[in-house]
Amino acid sequence: MKFFTLLLLLSSTLIIAQKSKTTKMGKTTLEELQMTIYDKDSTATAVVLYEHANRYPDRDNDEIPRTDYYYRIKILDKASFDLADITINLYEKQKVKDISAVTYNITDNGTMNSTYLNGKDIFTTKERDTWTVKNFTLPNIKEGSVIEYTYSVLSPYLSINDWEFQSEIPKIKSEFDASILGNYQYNIKKTGYLQLDKDEPSVDKKCVYIDGIGEGGCATYSYGMNDIPAFKEEDYMLSKKNYISKISFDIKSITSYRGVIDNLTTTWKQADKSLKDRFFNNQTSKKTFFRKNISEAILETENSLERAQKIYTFIQNHYTWNDKYWTNEDAKVKEAFQQKSGDVGEINISLYNSLKAADIDANLVVLSTRENGIPTKIFPVIYDYNYVIVQAVIDGKPYFLDATDKFIPFGEVPYRVLNGEARIINFKEESSWVTLKPKYRSSLNINSSLTLDEEGVFTGSVMMIRDGLLATEQRKKMSLTNEDGYLENFETENPNLEVDEYERDNLENLDKKLQEKFKIRLEMDEVLGDKIRINPFLFNRTKQNPFKLKERNYPVDFGYARLNNFYLSLTIPENYTIVNLPKDKAISLPNKGGRFILKTVKKGNTITVLTRMQISKKIFSVAEYYALKEFYKQIIISESGYIILEKK
Repeated sequence: MKFFTLLLLLSSTLIIAQKSKTTKMGKTTLEELQMTIYDKDSTATAVVLYEHANRYPDRDNDEIPRTDYYYRIKILDKASFDLADITINLYEKQKVKDISAVTYNITDNGTMNSTYLNGKDIFTTKERDTWTVKNFTLPNIKEGSVIEYTYSVLSPYLSINDWEFQSEIPKIKSEFDASILGNYQYNIKKTGYLQLDKDEPSVDKKCVYIDGIGEGGCATYSYGMNDIPAFKEEDYMLSKKNYISKISFDIKSITSYRGVIDNLTTTWKQADKSLKDRFFNNQTSKKTFFRKNISEAILETENSLERAQKIYTFIQNHYTWNDKYWTNEDAKVKEAFQQKSGDVGEINISLYNSLKAADIDANLVVLSTRENGIPTKIFPVIYDYNYVIVQAVIDGKPYFLDATDKFIPFGEVPYRVLNGEARIINFKEESSWVTLKPKYRSSLNINSSLTLDEEGVFTGSVMMIRDGLLATEQRKKMSLTNEDGYLENFETENPNLEVDEYERDNLENLDKKLQEKFKIRLEMDEVLGDKIRINPFLFNRTKQNPFKLKERNYPVDFGYARLNNFYLSLTIPENYTIVNLPKDKAISLPNKGGRFILKTVKKGNTITVLTRMQISKKIFSVAEYYALKEFYKQIIISESGYIILEKK
């Protein structure tokens, strides 16, 4: 989070603020208490009846910006009791004032009962040196309660918190008001697909009077939305920050009373310099240290690509990532190197220095992860970035490297960074943008050959070959346990199956395909008299549709294209006849987005089943959602088919 100290060089001032807009307590009605269901969303476990924030210069506190918050929420189900637990995070000099909270319940005789928050039930805790947390829980919560609470935050900083109109529960009304002194300019951005019901900017030319100078103006903003649906999260989406309906303020400039303008929104050239001097904590010039700590055998490798690969492997294996992202501060690569542990910044800045020490052309690349949100490109907000990787340029070819992950091959990037464009920081020339893409195609190929014996038991072999990020994911899974534990989990995931023999290849050869070979025994429970029924889609079967929403107003983002092939050859005894086979199917997604094929062939006493499921695009638009949802529905239906065999 970013904060800028407020510098008001005013002697005595009189602010005619919009304090009167602040919502007061006591708005709960008996009708709200009698509500048992929210008619616009019958599945809702709670609904925000009204919420409001009002920000203005506070005359009673030296004109420090004050934000008054008001919330009134209907609890419909015990699943939302946690909405009564309130947390207020305060940064350094921020202060909270005037906390007031009431829980309303309806009595047996139909009247309103009020239970007030006791001041002794408000708790303060210190988290790190820069953060203080205020906590309280509204009392006497029941299904049907209405909770109402207010508090105010005084903040001597120019940052304005985003106002999120949308949340995980629906809202009937949400409003945000702000009065901002005219010498402070903000970039204001609306995010999300919902439209504002109220958008009323204006100027109050007499909002402030400064002795010896005269009257000054304020920009006032008033935003609101009504009947706001809950934001529903679903698989294959980027951070909800990208799509949730909200208003954001980013400080642009400050104008002094003498008319001098201080631009806080910098150019990218200025931002690049700030990244080097401040955000990389001057840790980008440590190549002498790493030259001393890398073996001569690596540094003297003649081929540039091989030398870079060896350095990457050295840093990758030397460090253990502590699961922390780039913190933008306090990076200490020497200390991290000695401890053999570090965050994303420390590990990848170490890689950058090591490549430089080996005379490899390298640049740092800053980005925002999938869960962190897509940063704006309109103006540089360097606090939006939470991750840094390295670009190595060898013989004119760029390679993007992340040494935090021990299962990522040279030139590949992890799934978490596939989030639109990243910024290549070139300290000598102008920086540039790049869209990160996987180096390898991700695929899973399963080849099975089974034979049914006279006792109704299937035996045979299975070969699984994974490539790209699917191989990375599987290698991580294998690393969590030993081979026996892995096979035990495999048998648990595949009931009726027993592994007799197992071997794996290229577990540590990250740039090669991961191979697994099984000898299996499969005894089916579904023996119906003289008939045997088997679902032939033994592995990686699609059982649930990841897309369940009636309406999805944000794109589907798979991160990368993928291909799954499944092949089964099933040999049956001569004394069995085939009663049923899964129906053939061929379906395609629009705009060459992908396809699914199922084909079965009977030849003599051998049945072959082939499926091919391909997602060819990374991103599917809102308009393509229904087709994608139907695509998975048809796959589930197709892979629910059975082979039925009957003894002659």
